[in-house]
Amino acid sequence: MDADFQRRQKTTIMMGMEDFRVARFGLVVGLVFSLCAHQAIPFTLSPQSTWRPRWAILTRNVSPVSHEELSLSVSEIKKELKERGVSFADCFDKESLVVRLKESRMNDGSGDANLDVNIPVDSDDANSNTNTKKNDSSILEEVRSMTVRQLREELARRNQRWGSLIEKEDLVQAVCRARTKAAEFSATGAIAPGEVADLTGEQLVAELAKTDTPLLLDAYAVWCGPCQMMAPQLVEVAKALGDRVRVAKMDTDKHPEQASKLKVQGLPTLILYVNGNERDRIEGALMKDQLLGWINSKL
Repeated sequence: MDADFQRRQKTTIMMGMEDFRVARFGLVVGLVFSLCAHQAIPFTLSPQSTWRPRWAILTRNVSPVSHEELSLSVSEIKKELKERGVSFADCFDKESLVVRLKESRMNDGSGDANLDVNIPVDSDDANSNTNTKKNDSSILEEVRSMTVRQLREELARRNQRWGSLIEKEDLVQAVCRARTKAAEFSATGAIAPGEVADLTGEQLVAELAKTDTPLLLDAYAVWCGPCQMMAPQLVEVAKALGDRVRVAKMDTDKHPEQASKLKVQGLPTLILYVNGNERDRIEGALMKDQLLGWINSKL
C-alpha cells in the first residue's frame, strides 16, 4: 500500500515538472516572437519611410553641405525648415535634416555660397570682420574640444539651461552663444549680466580697463561670516541690476597683492567703479535694498 502511494506521488511530481518545462519553453518562444514582431512591424508597414533618410543621403544629387550648415543645431535646422514650410517628418537624424535644409536653400537660390557679389567694403570694417570671424572660429574650435560634461558644467556656471540639449553640437552652440554674450558685456568674458563672477587679480585689472559699464566689486574672504551672509544678497542685487552694472567679487586671501593695491582693510568691502574710477566704497554687510539704494545713489 505504501509502495503504491509513493509511486503515484512520484508520478505526480514528474508530470508537474514536465508541465513546468513546457510552460517555460512556451514563454521563451512567445517573448522571442514578440521581440521579432516589434522590430519587423515598422519596416513591414513602411520600409521606404523607415530607411529613406540614409538612402536619400547616399543617392541624391546634392551639393556638399557647407560648414555653416553643419554647425547648426538640430533645433535651429528644424526652425528654419518650419519657416520655409518644408516637411521633415521623414528625417530621423541630423544628417538627413542637413540634406533637407540644403535642398530647400538650393531651390530658392540661397544655398549657393559661391556667388561673387561686388560690394564696396571699408578696409577698417573688413579688418574688424576678419578679426571677429577669427575669434569666433577659435572660440568654436576650443568649445568643440570640450567634453559633454565640461560643456554642461560651463552652462550651469553661467546659469544656462541645458536639460533639453541632447546632442553635443547643441551644447557647443549654447556655450558659444553664452561666451559671446558675456564678451560683449565683460572685458574678460567672465561676468555675465545678472550674475556675480568670482574674479582673479588679473581679470579684475582687465575689467577695470573697460569703462563703458560700471563695476561693483565685493572684496571678501571665505572665513568671513558677514561676507558669507551677504553673498546671497549680492546675487539678488546682480539680478536686479541686469546689464546696467557688472557685479563681481574677489577672494582677498587668494589675491593679496591686488587687495593691497585696492587698500582693502575691512571685510567685506564693496567698491563701486564708474568710468574706470572708484566712485565710492563701503565696509560691512548690507542687505539687497540697502545695496541697491547705495548703488543707485552713486550712478
